Amino acid sequence: MGEDDSTGAVHVVACGVERAADVHRLTQAAFGPYGALEPPSSAVVESVERVVADLAAGGGAMAERDGVAVGCLRWRPRADGDMYVARVAVDPGEQGSGIGRALMAWAEAEARRRDFEGVAVGVRIALPANLAYFRRLGYEVTGEHSHEGFDQPTWLSLRKQISDGRRSA
Repeated sequence: MGEDDSTGAVHVVACGVERAADVHRLTQAAFGPYGALEPPSSAVVESVERVVADLAAGGGAMAERDGVAVGCLRWRPRADGDMYVARVAVDPGEQGSGIGRALMAWAEAEARRRDFEGVAVGVRIALPANLAYFRRLGYEVTGEHSHEGFDQPTWLSLRKQISDGRRSA
């Protein structure tokens, strides 16, 4: 994926546990500011071992520009037939350049290829720009949730239908 096939184009490729160090590095860089949220994002304190477990439970995608990892995501199947996408992370110096959109386009194409019904994500209420971003991509709010110890909603679940509802045999 990317603007074109010339130098500087962003390409998104599937990845697994072999790229855990890159996924961890990018996640730490992108989610660092979220340590100030209440509650703080668990992404800022997760280990490489946690990343390995996430990638092993489903998979991931790596966005690369000129062979350098500039963004990533993780995904896992859900019992409801959806692909859950987590920890979409873009290198802070690359944010706003379309890498997140390329990663989500890859996730949606991969979900179709794997015959998932939809793609689901979770977004913190305290991050309205992230919520607006996913809404622009066609995701709809499906529920409000609270982190443990909170009596008010702290995050929203969002979903985008990607299949016509008929699973192939």
